[in-house]
Amino acid sequence: MKKNFEYWLFEINFHVIAIFIFFLVGLVYGPSLTNLFYLIFFIFFIHQLYTKQIIIKFNFNTVFIIQCIFCLYLILNSYFITNESTLFYKSLFYFRFLLVAFIISKIIKDNDHTFKFICLIFLLFSIFLSLDIIYQSQTGFDIFGYQAGLCVYPDGKFNPNDCERFSGFFGDEYIAGNFLTTYGIFFLYFFFNKLKKNIFNIFLLSLSFILIIMAIMISGERNAFLSILLILFFNALFNKKLRKNIIYLIFIFLLILPFAFKKFKHIKYRYVDWPMTNISSHSGNTFQKLLQTPWGAHYVTAYDIFIDNKIFGSGYKSFRNECRKDIYDYKTLNKKYNLNILYSGCSSHPHNMYIELLSETGLIGFTLFFILFYFIILKPYFKNINHVKNRQDVIFALSIIFCILFPLRPTGSFSATVFSSNIWFFVGFYLYFINNIKYKK
Repeated sequence: MKKNFEYWLFEINFHVIAIFIFFLVGLVYGPSLTNLFYLIFFIFFIHQLYTKQIIIKFNFNTVFIIQCIFCLYLILNSYFITNESTLFYKSLFYFRFLLVAFIISKIIKDNDHTFKFICLIFLLFSIFLSLDIIYQSQTGFDIFGYQAGLCVYPDGKFNPNDCERFSGFFGDEYIAGNFLTTYGIFFLYFFFNKLKKNIFNIFLLSLSFILIIMAIMISGERNAFLSILLILFFNALFNKKLRKNIIYLIFIFLLILPFAFKKFKHIKYRYVDWPMTNISSHSGNTFQKLLQTPWGAHYVTAYDIFIDNKIFGSGYKSFRNECRKDIYDYKTLNKKYNLNILYSGCSSHPHNMYIELLSETGLIGFTLFFILFYFIILKPYFKNINHVKNRQDVIFALSIIFCILFPLRPTGSFSATVFSSNIWFFVGFYLYFINNIKYKK
């Protein structure tokens, strides 16, 4: 037993684990540390290549060429269309997201023990975050002193029961729910998937799942709530080997809902009352009502920018500047589209990556992205799915990517460090699973 444990430790690449921990810390403290992670990750990868611990045959295949074309288009788009040099410099480094996906798929290849350890670290982090959110919902402050958000003071005093958003040690960045929906659920599955199926482990899995789900609902993030539904139903539909387990988890989820609605009054308000009241308060048909919500105002503005710049868009990361123009003022758009928008549609980004791609990079950028998506995600799936060691792992990883890229939900900015990191981080693990085949034809 001792020899097996020592062998297990010997097989772990602690340098890789340290880098992933740094990435985890970067997600909490913001883009600066996340970008530093990329630099460290690239240096480590080059060292691995130099010492021949990783051997890769570089070739100019279709995927590589499409990635180069897409990144080059973003650079040319920002240089010739936008007038800001800072945006041009930012476009130069978009390739880092694509590169990190490739590196992740190679750096953990054939090293299952390292992957198990990474799963354990992310899972423990997610459980700690979940407990912190629950604690914050009861006291108003998390263990590090961060206060709950979107609070009212009806009697002049602070009461956590009068707050709507709980993000734990993420502070005023209300992304804890989305973190748990993606990273938490992803590593929860893969950690317990590597363990023996016995009563004790099933109990731990159920308890961890309940804890994470409760924290997601308490966080008040509607987007995270929608995402967890998408992940569960995606696997229930397409993951045959996991279908019974997923249905069991869905059953647990449905049992939690009534308790959560009763115990935490802000949950029903955030997920049911406020959206329904906001939508029903507007005039017109259902589609018009949706467009007249705060989210719809962004979409209408971005759509109008796209109409004026169909081919090349308004320029990489230019929405924040374009939306300030008088022609995109919400009052002007109301007259143009016969709407009754009450909010400005101007923001740092339009809160939907597809509309953002259309408005900023035009039909060319939008088309290139989908070609890239096909060659990186879909083509390997159709080519290798019948030969992978664990098909259910591939489908589960794909469900996380699907929920992030689901078009009918608000998203982060396509060009933002954190959001793009989330996409390509999971793409890296997906590529690891989809290319981990039994045999080659």
